[in-house]
Formats: sequence, C-alpha cells, structure tokens
Amino acid sequence: MQKIEDLIRKYNSGKCSAEERTLLEQWYQSFDWNDKSDSIPYGSIKKLKEEVWLALQNSKTPAKQEIIPPPIPVLSKSVKMWPYAAAAVTITAIAVISFYLSRPAKESSVANPIATEQDVNSDVLPGSSKAQLVLSDGNVISLDSARNMQLKEEDGTYIDKQSGKLVYNDNARGKGKILFNTLSTPRGGEYQLVLPDGSKVWLNAVSSIKFPTRFQGKERIVFLHGEAYFEVAKNKEMPFHVKLDNDMTVQVVGTHFNIMGYGDENEVRTTLTEGIVKVTSTVRTVLLSPSKQAIMKRGDQSLTVSNANVAKALAWKNGMIEFDGDDLPYIMRQLSRWYDVDVSFRGAIPKGTYKGAIRRQAPLSKVLEILRMAGVQFKMEDKKLIVTGG
Repeated sequence: MQKIEDLIRKYNSGKCSAEERTLLEQWYQSFDWNDKSDSIPYGSIKKLKEEVWLALQNSKTPAKQEIIPPPIPVLSKSVKMWPYAAAAVTITAIAVISFYLSRPAKESSVANPIATEQDVNSDVLPGSSKAQLVLSDGNVISLDSARNMQLKEEDGTYIDKQSGKLVYNDNARGKGKILFNTLSTPRGGEYQLVLPDGSKVWLNAVSSIKFPTRFQGKERIVFLHGEAYFEVAKNKEMPFHVKLDNDMTVQVVGTHFNIMGYGDENEVRTTLTEGIVKVTSTVRTVLLSPSKQAIMKRGDQSLTVSNANVAKALAWKNGMIEFDGDDLPYIMRQLSRWYDVDVSFRGAIPKGTYKGAIRRQAPLSKVLEILRMAGVQFKMEDKKLIVTGG
C-alpha cells in the first residue's frame, strides 16, 4: 500500500510516468470489488464511484466555471475511511484517466451520476481484429477467424493470413498484369497489413485500402478511405503515394505517419512521426517534418500545418481512446466506429469540449460511465446510444 501512496503523490505532482500510471490502473483492475468481507467496510463499488464523481464535481473552479480533473488525495490519517477503500476511490480516478468536461457551469442536480446496469449495456464489447479481403476476381474472404491460412492470387502472389494480419509475398515480380486487392474493416474492426514491398499498415475501423499485389514501375500507389497508420519501406527509386477519395495525396519515400480521412469528418489530418512527407490537395502542397500535422478542410481543400499531438493521433493504433479538446459529436463518431453502435442526439447537443483517455479494450459501459461523470446524459436501446443532454 505504501508504494501505491507514493505513486499517487507522484501523479499529483505531475511526475508519474506512463508505466507507473499503468501500474496504478492494474492495481485498481485487480481489486476484488465483490469482496463481501470486512476489508472494505466503507461500502459498495457504487458508493466508491459516487465518491469519485463527487470529487470531480467539487473540483469546480468558480472563476472559470469549469470542471477540471481533481488532484488525487494521498492517503493520510485525515481520510475518513479504511485505507483500501480510500485507495480504491483515488485509483478509480486514475483508471479512467480523468475524462473531464470544460463548459459553462449551469445549475442542475444530478440524481444518478453513475451509470447503472439499466442505463448502460455492459455487453457492448470493444472492436477486434476483423476485416474482409476482396481479391482481384471479386471473391470476398472473411478475415474474422483466428485460423491461419495461405491464399494465392491469380498472378502467383502468396498471401499469408496470420492472427489479425495479412502478409503479401511478392513472388511474381514483373509477371503479368497488375492485380488489385482491397482490405476493408467494418465498424468494430481493425486489421494489419504487410504490403508486397514490406511496408506495414494498421487499418482502423470503418476503413479500406486498395493496393496492388506487387509494385512495379516508378512509384508505389495505394488508395485509402478512413484511417490508417503507415510504416513505409524505404525505396528512393520508387516513392510511395497514398491517395484519398477527396483528391488529396500523401507522398513519401520511407517514413512513419498516420492519415485520418473519414468521410463524415470535416478535416483530413496527416500526422508525421518519422521522415518527411509531402501532402498535396487540389490547391496547395506542404512538406511535413516529424511531430507536424497537415490539416485539410474538406470544404475548400485548404491545407495548414501545425504542431501535432502525436499521442492523440496514434492513440487508436496504440490501444487507447484519447480526446483532447474535442466536442461531443466528434467523440460519439469515434465510439460509433469502434463499438459498432448507432448514435443519435435527442434535444440540444451538449456544448463544451472533453479531454482524457481510456484503454481501447474497455467495454462501452466504462467509457459511458466516465462521460456520465462529466455530466453527459444518455441511454442505451439495444445497440443504439441516445445522448439526451449534458
């Protein structure tokens, strides 16, 4: 317990590393919340969660009238509960990694701040590795199964299906016409791909990539819809091009970058982590260096360059759901894609922005519980999430 207290002190002082935050979360997750013994005489899990919510509400700053993440109290003699119960409250705040809402305060009473089993369908599980592959002859291969297999294209290209990954082996270099395959993920799906040149692609939910079974000529071209992270194999003689359905192109030689280009988003974002990329719209071309981001507005194709929040851009690829200054509709679009739920708003859409993160493998109920703590009201009807206010 002393080590937990020390880590909490480091968290409050801003000196807690990512590994230490993970340790705190693992401690919380391993805690026996169903323990009926005297080890937690203070109350049930619902009571502990209510304490966390009250801590969030009591952290309002009157001058700014906004909810901010509270400092986590270090256990001391003044804590009016058993040490394990007090630690559970503080660790709850860390485990959810403090989603919070910044918006004008309003007078309201929250009768039920914590989502109940009736409000949230705890069986809405997160996405997983699943996709479908369309071969050059139109045949569709389901990639939901965990079973490994090997496929063969008409030009002799071998395709190894591994757990959550497709690997193309270019054994037919220069033979016959170029064939194209398309890998697509549904809502609640993600998949990895190794292209014939060795380039690696991570495909997010509701995304697709069309690519040749081998690269030849003076350039390598793939076509992307949705979101993907690329680690492009270096080949100065054959630049790599990613073409999006809005006439935007990203050109590289060998580098690491993320492209978010969903059709229901107002912006296309290209975030660079290594190397140099050239981003071209119909009206402008820009060069990116590492930790920079190119943002293209869909309306006028304008391109701007800014410093990137790399952790946020790559969160999905690294197993996290992360928001930083994002509004509720944007968050709900992300949740809809990953959890395969339909989202609608009933009444006025709550204003304000959110910041925080949670593991991507958490069930939807955990994410919604955090948003509920921040004041968002909603209800679930089958696999339909209805936001009713905030």
